[in-house]
Amino acid sequence: MENDDAWSPPFHEVETQTAVPYGDLHALSPFVATPQKAIDIILENLDLDSKDFLVDLGCGHGTINITAAKKYSVPGLGVDIESELISIAEEQAIQDGVQHLLQFKTQDVLETDLSCATAVVSFLVPRHLKQVADKLKTFLNSGGKLACYHYPLQGVEPTKVIKLKEEFNKSIFIYNNKK
Repeated sequence: MENDDAWSPPFHEVETQTAVPYGDLHALSPFVATPQKAIDIILENLDLDSKDFLVDLGCGHGTINITAAKKYSVPGLGVDIESELISIAEEQAIQDGVQHLLQFKTQDVLETDLSCATAVVSFLVPRHLKQVADKLKTFLNSGGKLACYHYPLQGVEPTKVIKLKEEFNKSIFIYNNKK
């Protein structure tokens, strides 16, 4: 006899190659779409222009890079470990006519080279953010601009913290160590 009250892990019906989250107990950062309003605030506060190169760590559907390309003519790179999400991002960039400015790559953010970046965006969970912290601190020390959505970069004082009123306990952390 089957027990209808048997426990099932959260998100067990989700079909994805990416580890599915529950809190911060997962190995990989989950794909959670960043609201467009938050994207607009992030990009505005990074003070981007066409001379910048924006890298989005864990880009999902590529919305941050695509918005930056459309609004500010900012070239960039979006990386995500989920190839299906990268395909969606590439298709959306073509639809929006900004594919010439953007590249999307299936890659672990731990392997991402930030040497070409002038600005980086992250919506990584704390454990994964901690794994790339040294790389991000080096990036900031070289004059880069960083925005972390929801989770701060530990050990670095943000230049600005923007509290989002419509979303409880969510903030945007801006880091700018321009020399």
